[in-house]
Amino acid sequence: MEKAKAVNNVEILNPHKVDVIQAIREMTDGRGADVCVDAVGFEPERNFMDKVKATINFEKGSIKVLEMCFEAVRRMGTVSIMGVYGSPYDNFPLFRIFDKGITIKQGQAPVLNYIDKLVNLVSENKVVLDDIITHTIPLTEAEHGYKIFNEKEDDCVKVVLKP
Repeated sequence: MEKAKAVNNVEILNPHKVDVIQAIREMTDGRGADVCVDAVGFEPERNFMDKVKATINFEKGSIKVLEMCFEAVRRMGTVSIMGVYGSPYDNFPLFRIFDKGITIKQGQAPVLNYIDKLVNLVSENKVVLDDIITHTIPLTEAEHGYKIFNEKEDDCVKVVLKP
């Protein structure tokens, strides 16, 4: 969160310290955010009961963050989903989406359309990624890279594996 604040010059809300929905309402005079982005992915933090419910319903992961986006966005606002959802979810909040007239933008990134151009921009140093790449390690240490990323160790944000 601190990296996002520093690199992008944005406000951050730590859900361990504040009620995020309430804070967004206060910041927007009760209206809600114009756009909410779910970029958490497949496995957000969950409590024991969330895990039990998912197991009973044969669900993988959780839509907890997505539900927060639907609650925090203003009426007629937009929720953009970059997170990964790998299974159907019981009690999907379709009622809230319909009631608030929320526009949803989502889907897999069309990487194949852009990867060559993006790699060239990086190769030509027109785009520098040192604000996001925190670790560059040999491919032989891939397991370690996944571990520190997954366990949020050593301020790991993005790992680049070198052959």
